[in-house]
Amino acid sequence: MRVLITRPNNRAGGTIAKLEELGHEVAGFPLFEPVHDPVAVEAALAVPHAALAISSAEAVRGLEHLGPALTPHLGTRVFAVGKATARAAHAIGFSDVEVASGSGLELGNLVLDHYASAGRAALPILYLAGEKRMGRFEKVLAENDVDCVVAESYRMEPIIYSIEAQQAMLVEVKADAVFFYSREAANAFFELEIFRQSREAIGKTLFLCLSRNIAEAVPEELQNSVVASDNPDEDELIDLL
Repeated sequence: MRVLITRPNNRAGGTIAKLEELGHEVAGFPLFEPVHDPVAVEAALAVPHAALAISSAEAVRGLEHLGPALTPHLGTRVFAVGKATARAAHAIGFSDVEVASGSGLELGNLVLDHYASAGRAALPILYLAGEKRMGRFEKVLAENDVDCVVAESYRMEPIIYSIEAQQAMLVEVKADAVFFYSREAANAFFELEIFRQSREAIGKTLFLCLSRNIAEAVPEELQNSVVASDNPDEDELIDLL
């Protein structure tokens, strides 16, 4: 199968290698690239907090930019969405990582369950987030009177493709499957100009989504071609191909 990977180039290499080992023809088609704000992250970490909440491995990569300044914080408890985010947190030295499946809502429930048994946190939860997000994590904590401070640690800048590049990647050689790792990427993909001209280019394409939340961004007329992972785990998603 010809497979397009829409995640940023700095994260796509391992995915491409896995799929090529399975015999697929794989091409990167990133729709965003991350821009980190280490100054905002360092300032946020300097304010006392009970734990960190991280819903994306991209936020963990932002922590790597701090270098030695991160060392005093590596004993802090981390609440993470998905195994990949948890692995990334462990890889840079965090030792106390709890994992939620799903999305920000599940992450919020994980925090609530922890403090229901451990006792109410005396300090706020520090949420290292992207500039654009659904806001479900903050909402569930606010509804349960748990203090949360949000630090926007990165933003995703869109990558602009010419109509000629879109034509070459999506019409001249059609994709059998497209992998989506964020709702923003799915939205951006279906807003491409080429689909106003050649909607049939994706009429027989399979859309593999890392979560059901991402799957909701696929247009209604294409929902029969959607496969969503129950857990935000890339290996599980690949198994669905």
